[in-house]
Amino acid sequence: MWQGIAFICAFLVHNSLQQQINIGAFFYDNELELEKEFMDVLSAINGPESAAAFAFNPLIKRLKPEDNSVILHEHACDLIDNGVAAIFGPSSKAASDIVALVCNNTGIPHIEFDVADEKHQEEKPNHRMTLNLYPSQPILSKAYADIVQNLGWRKFTVVYDADDTKATARLQDILQMRELHNDVVRVRKFKRDEDFRVMWKSIKDERRIVLDCPPDLLVDLLNTSSEFDLTKQYNNILLTNLETYRDNLQDLTADNETFAVNITATRLLLNPDPQAYLHQYGYVTQRDSVVFESSEPSRTLLHDLLHDGLQLFAQAWRNATYFYPDRMSVPRMSCDFDSDASGGRSWQMGRYLMHLMKGTSGLSGTNFRTSNLQFDEDGQRINFNIEIYDPADNIGTAVWDTRGQITQLHTKAKIHKKIVYRVATRFGLPYFDYKQDALELNLTGNAMYEGYAVDLIDAIAQEVGFDYVFVPVADQEYGKQDKDTKQWNGIIGEIINNDAHMGICDLTITQARRTAVDFTVPFMQLGVSILAYKGSHKEKELEAYLEPFAVEVWLWILIAVFAMSFLKVIIARIAKAEWENPHPCNRDPDALENLWHLHNTFWLTVASIMTAGCDILPKSPQVRLSEATWWIFAIIIANSYTANLAAFLTSSKMEGSVTSLKDLSAQTEIKFGTINGGSTYNLLAESNETVYRLAFNLMNNDDPSPYTKNNDEGVERVISSAGDYMFLMETTTLEYHREKNCNLRSVGEKFGEKHYAIAVPFGADYRSNLSVAILRLSERGELYNLKQKWWKRNSSHCFEEPDPDATPDMNFEQLRGIFYTLYVGILIAFIIGIVEFLLYVQQVALEEHMTFKEAFTREMKFVLRIWNNKKPITSPSASSSLRTTPLRSIEKRSMERTPKSAHRIVLGRSSEEMRELPPPPPSARPRSRSRPRASSSCSNSGSKSIVVKGERKREREGERGREEEARV
Repeated sequence: MWQGIAFICAFLVHNSLQQQINIGAFFYDNELELEKEFMDVLSAINGPESAAAFAFNPLIKRLKPEDNSVILHEHACDLIDNGVAAIFGPSSKAASDIVALVCNNTGIPHIEFDVADEKHQEEKPNHRMTLNLYPSQPILSKAYADIVQNLGWRKFTVVYDADDTKATARLQDILQMRELHNDVVRVRKFKRDEDFRVMWKSIKDERRIVLDCPPDLLVDLLNTSSEFDLTKQYNNILLTNLETYRDNLQDLTADNETFAVNITATRLLLNPDPQAYLHQYGYVTQRDSVVFESSEPSRTLLHDLLHDGLQLFAQAWRNATYFYPDRMSVPRMSCDFDSDASGGRSWQMGRYLMHLMKGTSGLSGTNFRTSNLQFDEDGQRINFNIEIYDPADNIGTAVWDTRGQITQLHTKAKIHKKIVYRVATRFGLPYFDYKQDALELNLTGNAMYEGYAVDLIDAIAQEVGFDYVFVPVADQEYGKQDKDTKQWNGIIGEIINNDAHMGICDLTITQARRTAVDFTVPFMQLGVSILAYKGSHKEKELEAYLEPFAVEVWLWILIAVFAMSFLKVIIARIAKAEWENPHPCNRDPDALENLWHLHNTFWLTVASIMTAGCDILPKSPQVRLSEATWWIFAIIIANSYTANLAAFLTSSKMEGSVTSLKDLSAQTEIKFGTINGGSTYNLLAESNETVYRLAFNLMNNDDPSPYTKNNDEGVERVISSAGDYMFLMETTTLEYHREKNCNLRSVGEKFGEKHYAIAVPFGADYRSNLSVAILRLSERGELYNLKQKWWKRNSSHCFEEPDPDATPDMNFEQLRGIFYTLYVGILIAFIIGIVEFLLYVQQVALEEHMTFKEAFTREMKFVLRIWNNKKPITSPSASSSLRTTPLRSIEKRSMERTPKSAHRIVLGRSSEEMRELPPPPPSARPRSRSRPRASSSCSNSGSKSIVVKGERKREREGERGREEEARV
């Protein structure tokens, strides 16, 4: 019994020595979970009863939603009258700051753990005793803006609750971006009782949304957005409410199989190892004013901030007790300043406690759930960390701090998450187009498309190892920046707005585009050339070799040939030097002969103009002068024909007049243009070269505009104009269209070296992998094979026009007329020869009393013996195609021709004396049949007439000798 009495006495003494400190708090009826957290934390702070020097005693005031500021004032004064050392709450549901004003007047510390309105400068002196653990709204707004910029969003929509008066302050920095770019940042509001579908319909095509909403509305909002394709795989949502947790999305993903939106959420960074304490009051969950027992705690941000607020006050109380142990007593204050309890003064140690809590700088520890507790002089929390995480997987990806830095976390976990890369592109052969049988085979996804870009991305994906999906841009543009809004469209705009991970097509690297996106190493090198109309190929006519001269020129040449031939006969007949001795061995000829009869003059005239030469030439000065004049004429005609022949057999003069951009800019008959806003357009617009600037100015001044929307429109315009329009385009695309259409050609050499590459966002970690894959494909020759596959596929077999700048190579088609003329000439010559040969065979058959067949057979056998070049002279009875004519017939023809010939002049005797000469004796005639062999010099002349004249001369000499003997 004495032991029990001693224990009771010791307990009473301990209680009298342990200081009891009242802590007041406000909680609404539906905040039972927070109230339980408050009780549990105080119990953990108090610890074992035997060890604690002081104990916090909770005094709780419960509120109802309809309670106004008067009731709050009464409850606050009641707590102060009960000697509380601090007051926690109420939450943001309270519409009045009366509690802060009461605490400021009495010097009682007031600690808030929920978001509160920002105080104006004139209101701050009335809130000196208020400390708020919730992050400061201006700094939180800056954090959201930094996160949006880090995500690379330049076009997005902000959606928030119109009934939330604190939302605008929380999203202030993001909303200010709308003032600068109204077309880029859109704002939509919703109300709790409205139909959310109206709001979602207004932003149906939006792919990036900043959503600020209470956790209890998140599932309903996302469910209604699914009808407008806002929760698909390539949509992105940023949740700004710090109380959004993973358990709110589990129901959504379970009910909606098509829910694949990329959600990024934010929350305060918690310490990894929070202090464990006993929840002696158990776990409860309260929904719609109904309390449920729970096996696990339902923690929210307010639980953690309330916990840290209690721990911070307890630490400040310990420190104040350590420095001022005699002054740290239970305050005796009253809201009535006229009473004797307070004496009209505030509690000084309360202000000291507030000073200690505000002086906390970057406080972290196991006693606190959040890190880096720090406050400014107005009691606002200015230091905290925001964790950026994936609420679906509950994996933190990055951490934001108040310096504006974002540190990446859990890199390995992100790698294992499969990413399907969006590849932005545009339709245009041969890079990207629908398959012809896509609809028939009901193809979907990437299987619908084909082209060079499709094969290239597939090869890179196999090399690197990733999945992809093609996303054709709606405006079918490469990417051009608007001068007014500074926004990009096309493929570049898709990448900037994070609608695509990469972009590929015939996309040229330019300086302007490099300021907006990044590029891999080039996969194709090219330049700019001129596409022109060639027209279908026409075969040359048979008389194409006559085209260098007009018809009248050829007629005048023929007239000149015949005229000169007749004139030479006249000039030669009056020229003394042209009359020659026909028998050089006879120094005393009976007559002279003129060689320039019509056959020889015509032959010399034609041989001269054909530059073939001739075996006979004139001797007299006058004939030589006329012939020299003809030679000058012949040389000019022949060289003129040779010089013009190649040009008339290759290309026309109009086609050869434009061979470069300089020639194109120097004329006005042919219009030319390019793609409006494309890389070629920028090359000419931004260049300082004279030719480029002149070409650009000419295109700008043309009406109608020479610019086109794409390459296909430019090619169609070239074909339809039939030579009146040329199009400046990249050489690779030009080669493709030239292979497909034989009516197109390339003019001049390429200029302005360019490169095609894959566009990616700045800082993309997969850029280096794409570049390495392109280099490997190039080294293995696969890039070349891909180009050959798509450029030579279904190509037309076009006639290859020769290069006008090179020496033209004439083919048979161009020169066939000359060959046909040769064939006709040879055929006519053979016909004449055959006719003459048949007549001669007939003569031989009559003379030698043979049949025509026998004579023809014998003569043909000799003709076919081409190795035998000698034929003996036979008697008159002998037959030979080349035999010597019988001497008798020769004498007869000579005698008959002598007095009548125009080529012989009888010298020394008159006509009467010639008639008086006696005829040769008959004995002399047989001797003429077996004529003696002529001397070597005379025989070399080979003339049969000379032999006859020699025989006659000897007969006349014999007759003179006999006459002289008779006189003697």
